[in-house]
Amino acid sequence: IDIAVLRQRAEARGEPLRILDVACGTGMLLQHLSAHFPHARLYGIDASSDMLVQARLLLKDSESVHLSQGVLTTGFAAGLPYEPASFDLITCTNALHYLSDPASVLRGLRELLIPHGQLIVEDYARRTFPFPWPAFEWLIKRIDAQHVRAFTIEEAQQLCLQAGLQVLLARSFSIDLLWQGWVIKTAL
Repeated sequence: IDIAVLRQRAEARGEPLRILDVACGTGMLLQHLSAHFPHARLYGIDASSDMLVQARLLLKDSESVHLSQGVLTTGFAAGLPYEPASFDLITCTNALHYLSDPASVLRGLRELLIPHGQLIVEDYARRTFPFPWPAFEWLIKRIDAQHVRAFTIEEAQQLCLQAGLQVLLARSFSIDLLWQGWVIKTAL
């Protein structure tokens, strides 16, 4: 995240930073963001009411964090209840593998960014040969019925480009011996 650039742009507008965490889950990333951006307006949205209960408990002392329930969809603003060009930064972690049309959802998230805003997408990676990914993903779908498809970092970059986003950074990382992940920073 280009913290200095984001702060400069917000100061030039005379407004605080506006940050949206899509699929915010238990609110851990929002807690981290609120520590790094104490004057920002933070928004978290998640489809799960159970996750939002946990996020509200974690963030109960953070007055600048606004949580709501919502589902990512295709179409205008990814189906979220925000105006176009509302956010300096949008984060979306561990959610792409649940989307049946991720390029369309990313396009909708792009609509929510201010000019030169940033979208950070992170997820676990689909592994390639010699890793037995087809059997592994078959098992994942039996355990997590909402799982649609995991992506390699190259596939995820292509989805970002299809959504009209410029890829600024793409990086793979190891989570543990079994899992790998990727993170992609994009901008308008």
